[in-house]
Amino acid sequence: MSEVLYQKIGITVDRLAQDLLTRKEGERILPISEYQERFQVSRGTIQNGFSFLKDSGAIRLVSRGHLGTFIEAIDYHRLQECCFNKEMLGSMPLPYSISYQGMATALYQALSPYAFNLVFVRGSEGRLKLLSSGVCQFTVCSLHAAEEAIRLGSDIEIAVDLGPGTYLTRHVLLFRDPEQKQISAGMRVAYDRSSLDHRHLTEEVTAGVKGVAYVDMKAHQIVRAIRDGKIDAGVWNLDDILESGYSDLNVCPIRNSSSTNVYTSAVLVIRRGDENIRQLLQRHVRPDEIVRIQCAVREKRIPAEY
Repeated sequence: MSEVLYQKIGITVDRLAQDLLTRKEGERILPISEYQERFQVSRGTIQNGFSFLKDSGAIRLVSRGHLGTFIEAIDYHRLQECCFNKEMLGSMPLPYSISYQGMATALYQALSPYAFNLVFVRGSEGRLKLLSSGVCQFTVCSLHAAEEAIRLGSDIEIAVDLGPGTYLTRHVLLFRDPEQKQISAGMRVAYDRSSLDHRHLTEEVTAGVKGVAYVDMKAHQIVRAIRDGKIDAGVWNLDDILESGYSDLNVCPIRNSSSTNVYTSAVLVIRRGDENIRQLLQRHVRPDEIVRIQCAVREKRIPAEY
């Protein structure tokens, strides 16, 4: 068999395995003719690809005559071993809050049939770069960050919207002065350039205020910077404030925010047109189940495991 044919069969096995990763036992597979048209290879190449997958123990198929061919058994881990990319990788924020710990726990449970792992990366822009470069198959960010990246031309799309409150409860303003209630002229305000959400919220709360000085720092450094007197104010995550017991901080709500839900809703983002990953995530990552597990971790009814 020629090297070209070996390569063609290898590519076909990879594409068949990716397609089957989105399916489940008892489901009918596509006719061979449809796979031929989709992959632009011969009928024999498709048959050889299926033979390889069956021989490797990744699938067991059963023919039901005119009804078609159905999946009798499927081993997702073995299917992934037949792919060029042998493990699914997602990225999400650092699990510094119980909400993010609950999210990580829920994702590992939802994707447990697969060889799957998460990397924790600070800043939505960093995570979106990993996605665009092909390092990750999906990333978790806020709805606002995803929509803004799409507006700016990123080749991504939203696969799953988990709904309000899944990314965080809400953002608040922290002040060094215990009597302060709003941003005023001359304040030094924290500004995290790596986070689309933090940048835009900070620009929103400081709009029209003269003499504000942005101080570059990572958002998780804000509490210490306020306590050390390095800044006067900063936007931060209420979940971390409540969980960490920062009773000495002056915490104020953000008034007149343009839209709360776009900042509090978590979404799973993929590269545009990655149909296999989109179908896989939509099938296994169900918003109601993610919320249920996330709430159970928040309320300490189950441990965070990730």
